Amino acid sequence: MASDLPPRFATDLEESLNLRVPTAASDDQRSTTSTTASGQARPRQWDDPPDDEGEGGPGAGAASPAARENITTMVFVLVGQVRSSHDAEIMQLTYASANDAHLVAMVPKSVNARNMDNKAGPYGVMMWSATTGQRVLTVTGISGTRSGLRLARGGFAVKPVSAGGANPVVACPFYVPMAPQSTPEMYTMWTPRVEAFDLGRRERLFKQDVAVRAPLAYSPDGQLLAGVSERDPTRVMVIKVPPGENSSPYASIPRIVRIVMSHLDEVTKVAFLPAGAGATGGARALVSAGKDGQVRVTDIDSGRTLKKVEVLVAGARFPASILQVSSDGTLVVTVWGRDVVLWYLDTGRVHTYNLDAVRVNEGWPMAVSPDGRYLMCRNEEGFDVMEVQTGKFRGEFAVSRQPITSAAFNSTGTRLATGDYAGNLQIYEIVTSEV
Repeated sequence: MASDLPPRFATDLEESLNLRVPTAASDDQRSTTSTTASGQARPRQWDDPPDDEGEGGPGAGAASPAARENITTMVFVLVGQVRSSHDAEIMQLTYASANDAHLVAMVPKSVNARNMDNKAGPYGVMMWSATTGQRVLTVTGISGTRSGLRLARGGFAVKPVSAGGANPVVACPFYVPMAPQSTPEMYTMWTPRVEAFDLGRRERLFKQDVAVRAPLAYSPDGQLLAGVSERDPTRVMVIKVPPGENSSPYASIPRIVRIVMSHLDEVTKVAFLPAGAGATGGARALVSAGKDGQVRVTDIDSGRTLKKVEVLVAGARFPASILQVSSDGTLVVTVWGRDVVLWYLDTGRVHTYNLDAVRVNEGWPMAVSPDGRYLMCRNEEGFDVMEVQTGKFRGEFAVSRQPITSAAFNSTGTRLATGDYAGNLQIYEIVTSEV
C-alpha cells in the first residue's frame, strides 16, 4: 500500500480543484446597481425593491439553493485498505501515537459474538499501522491477560501523545462478574473495572476496580482520567491515574480528585481542554455534554463552572453524538441529532445550524477534525466532508462496500480513515483547494 502520493499527482489534483466559484455580485452586480427604464445601470436607491433572496430569506447564507450547490474542492485518494480478522463492525476508530502512526478501534470479540446479553460486552481493541495498513495488534496478545483486552460498549480513551511515550496507551472500561456464591442470582452482579494498556509493548499498565464507565477521557498531561459515574450517570468522576505498572488490582486504589455534579441528566460526552487554553486562563478544565442539553466547562482544581451553554435547539432532544474540542482550545463543536452547535469559548458566541438546511443530500455526522474545521458525514453513497463553521460542501467519496460505521481524521486533517460494518478499514489522503 502506498504511504504517500507522488508529488506530481498531488500537484495535478490541487490544480484541478482551483475552480472559479461565481457569485451573484460578480455576475450581475444586483446587490449594488439597478436598471433604469432606458436599460442603463444606476446606483441602487433606498426605496428600490429587494433582490430575490431565495428560500432562506435574508442572511440565509448556506441555506440558500445556490450556496447548497455541491462544488468539489476536496478529493479523497484511497491509499490503503485492510480487512479485520474478525469480519465484524469497526467502531470508535481513532488515530493514536506520535505522528499519527497508528489507528486504534473497538471491534467485537468473535469468541463472545453470540453472547450479546453479557454486560461486559463482547468487544476488544485492534490496532493497525496508519501508513501501511498492516494489523499490529488483535484483541488478544497482551501479557498478563487471560482473555485479551476487554471493553464495554461505551468505548475507550487514548492517552494524548503529548503526555509522553511513543506507543499508544488506551484506558478500557468494562465489567467483571462477581464471584458466584450460593445463589444463581449472584452471576448477574457485575463490578466496573478500568484497565490501561501500552499497545506497543503489549503490556498492562494498571487495572483498578473503580465505579466509572465510558465515556472516558485523558487529561492533556495523561495524569487524570475522567469517566461517567457508574452509580449516578449525571456525575463525572475524575481520578488520578497510577503512575506505573501494578499487577495487583487492590494495591493502589486511585484517588478521586474531583466529582463534577453540575448536570441534571446523564452525561454522554467528556473531553479535556488543551493545556494552557486561553479561554479558561490556563486552568485544567473538563468539557462535558449531557442529556439535559447543557455543555459545561469545569475547573478540575476548584470544581467551579468556568463556562456553560444551554443548547436550545430542536436536536437537543437527542443526546450529543459528537463532542470535539479544537486543538487550540477556543472552539467546542457538538452535534445533537441533526443540529450542529459551535461554541466559541474566547468570545462566548454560540452558532447553531441544522444539517438539512445546508446539505443537498441526507447525511449522518460521524467525525470532526481535531482543529474543528471539517465534519465528515456518512451518506447513502459513501461519505462526504463539509466545513463545520459554514456547512459548506467540500468533497465526497462513493463507497460500494458495507455502510460506514466509524471514522477519524488525523491530527493535521490531511488524512481520513473509515471503518465499515463488515470489518473493512480504508485510509484516504485528502487533497484540498481553497476557494
